[in-house]
Amino acid sequence: MVVALVAALLVPSYTFASSIGTLGAGEWDYLGEETLYSNGAESHVYASTGGDYRICRDKYVGPDSELKVELWEYDPTSYNDYVGTRYLGSGECGVFRGIGSFVDGGDEAEFFAKSRTSSDMHLIFYD
Repeated sequence: MVVALVAALLVPSYTFASSIGTLGAGEWDYLGEETLYSNGAESHVYASTGGDYRICRDKYVGPDSELKVELWEYDPTSYNDYVGTRYLGSGECGVFRGIGSFVDGGDEAEFFAKSRTSSDMHLIFYD
């Protein structure tokens, strides 16, 4: 009887928990998206509160081959800071880990992507 009671209590909880997905920390927040059309083209600035930052490449824009994308931190009073490079294939994402050191006095880091290819690419930004 105790086993039946435990099973009855666990099944609904498991079913409910699996339907709501991840909540809070560990979930990617959508920031925006745009298309870059040339080598050296820069995206708009998308702010981050630290942790990790993700850029995904839309699979419907540009070639199937990997395209080079750089992440930079915008600094209005000095030179922009280079964060890193990812080579993104069609439909792939690149994650920049531990970017908290770029967070400034406003409690945000202001990131933008730079294309390093002559092919079109549509990028989606997440924090």
